[in-house]
Amino acid sequence: MKKALFYLAIASLSFLACSKSDDNGPSSSTDVSTTVFYTDTFNIYSTDLKGGNRKLVVSEGPYTGNNYFRGTAYVAKSKKMAYLYTEAYNKPFFLRTCNLDGTDKKTIKTFAAYTNVGIIKATAEGKIIYTLPGQAYPNQTASKVFSMNVDGTGETEVIVPFYAGISNPELISADGKGVLSEQGYFALMVNGVFDERNSFNLLLNEDKDQTKIRNLTMARDASKAAFIQTTGVDRKYEVRIKDVKKDAPVATVLYTVNINTEANDGTPGLTFVNGSKNILVSYGKFTSPKGSANDYTYCELIDTSNGKVVQSWKFMGDDIYRPFTD
Repeated sequence: MKKALFYLAIASLSFLACSKSDDNGPSSSTDVSTTVFYTDTFNIYSTDLKGGNRKLVVSEGPYTGNNYFRGTAYVAKSKKMAYLYTEAYNKPFFLRTCNLDGTDKKTIKTFAAYTNVGIIKATAEGKIIYTLPGQAYPNQTASKVFSMNVDGTGETEVIVPFYAGISNPELISADGKGVLSEQGYFALMVNGVFDERNSFNLLLNEDKDQTKIRNLTMARDASKAAFIQTTGVDRKYEVRIKDVKKDAPVATVLYTVNINTEANDGTPGLTFVNGSKNILVSYGKFTSPKGSANDYTYCELIDTSNGKVVQSWKFMGDDIYRPFTD
């Protein structure tokens, strides 16, 4: 089994502009993160930001060899978990919600087998968003974004450019301020409307060989972006950071990751934590093809102001990737 580490954001993705009257909605991007959610093939666990207080949050077991999660989101306003799950790739996908202790589990939408759901997220208004990337040529169909209430009612299509084509939800500002493509184009959003005149490519002044740039990510308030850059040395990677501003200086090297020889050599995972105050770097060991009890993910929490390691810990189990926090 392969495990996935998800940080679930309390100030969740805002595809729609947040209003000032939304006083009961999620907190702002500056809030302190406290919990890490580790999503196994069919289980979701949590720990604190030191790797302690481990809990089983959700289980869709027992393991059949085919069942797995496709995506996970935290709906802060209702304090629920939303996740996409299937019993096998050729069976229906279920969009389900539950309380954070796994109780009150409900299926709010069922997708036909083979449906290519891109991402799922939750808005500041407490809506659940999912994307359908569409089909490629010759039977091409347009990408679409849909929104619904946490109980499955009120499903509507959201007409906003750029969102449906994003495969990594961390490239969409949780505060609704913009979308960053994998190629570095930052589409500025103002009150839910694309501001083309003030949008720009954030990576134009980086290394000309942009195949060295990997795992691009963005802070929830769209103030900073970060990425992994390869060094040409095995097991050595640079974490680089820069402001999301037009004509911003070249990214600075925040931290150098040296993957130990016991772990698999691969591009480390990268995500912002505590707004833009910290970055969590993760890599691990996975025993192919099914994993083993000795597999793990190693996590380092980095201070973005000085590049120092604030905390590090190991989560035992299968390989983990793409972290999310509250």
